[in-house]
Order: sequence, then structure tokens, then C-alpha cells
Amino acid sequence: MTDTQLTGTKVLILVSNGVDEAVMSAVQRDLLKTGAVIKTIGTESGLVNSWNNDNWGLYFPVDQQIGQVLGSDFDCLIVPSGSRSVLKLSNNPHSERIISSFLTADKPMVFMGDAIELLAKLDLAKGLKVSGPESVHQVMTAAGATWEAAEQCVSGPLMTGACTDVSAFIQGVIAHFSAQPEMKAAA
Repeated sequence: MTDTQLTGTKVLILVSNGVDEAVMSAVQRDLLKTGAVIKTIGTESGLVNSWNNDNWGLYFPVDQQIGQVLGSDFDCLIVPSGSRSVLKLSNNPHSERIISSFLTADKPMVFMGDAIELLAKLDLAKGLKVSGPESVHQVMTAAGATWEAAEQCVSGPLMTGACTDVSAFIQGVIAHFSAQPEMKAAA
């Protein structure tokens, strides 16, 4: 059965090689059930290689390369976890451009697990209220973010969290996107 609460919502999934395989698989599978229009945007063209525990994992198709995309063409942004992916995204100037456009427009964004560190690496964390794995706590507070000790933190259009229970977190993502004023107006 398909849950159509996000029908027509354009979701940008921002990734690079090293994205967490389990998280990426779950995000795609669960968001497709909502009727959302999902586009995977990557630093590589064609495919990104995921990371699975201690080895390279599955390949995921990339719909467009990051340099060809505008944040204004999408309603929501998801950055899945994966430290290798976060590092590659942080070294790409288009990542900052896209994420900044979402921040400026107050559009819904989700940073899953260690992906929250991307905001610090791009110098975009100052003044944001965030949560995530304990391993990024100090980095985020040093970057000017306020740390919330919680599994999930929703602060305006931004949702962050440790993402230890991927399925539960994604259900929170769907609820977060559905609750945004822009999404209610489009329904």
C-alpha cells in the first residue's frame, strides 16, 4: 500500500561516494511509498558507491550531477549519513550553494546521523539547533550550533538526529516534511 502524504513533493537526496548503504536504501524505499518525487544528486555522475560497514557496497544511480542542480527546483533536502560522503560533499562548492539556498528559503531539510557535520564543514552551522551522534557534538558546538541531546531534533525547517533506528527516523522525516507549511499548501 502506498502512503501518498508527500505526493508530488520534490525531494533532493544529496550524496557522494561513501554514503551509508543501509540509510540510503531505506530513504529511497520509504520515500517512494509516500508519492514523493525523489532525485538523487551526487558529486559523481552516473553512480555513487555506498559504504557498507567496512567495505564498499552497492551502487546507487545519480539523477544529476551536483553542479547542474538548483536548490530552488526542490521542496525538501535530505543528506544521508556516511562520513566519506560528508567529506566529499564538504569539498564541493556546489554543496554549500544548494544547502545555503534551502537555509535562506526556510525549506525543510534533514541531515541524518553524521551528515550534520556537513553544516559545520561548510560554515553553515552557526545559530542552528541540532542533534546527532555524540561523535560530532564537539564539532557542531565549536561551529556555533546549539546541541540538543535527543534522538531527533526539529528546529523550524531543520531536522537532525543520531539516526540509530533508521526506520523510525525516516518516519519522523516523512512527518517533518508533511508538517511544513509549503507541503500543506501543496496538498
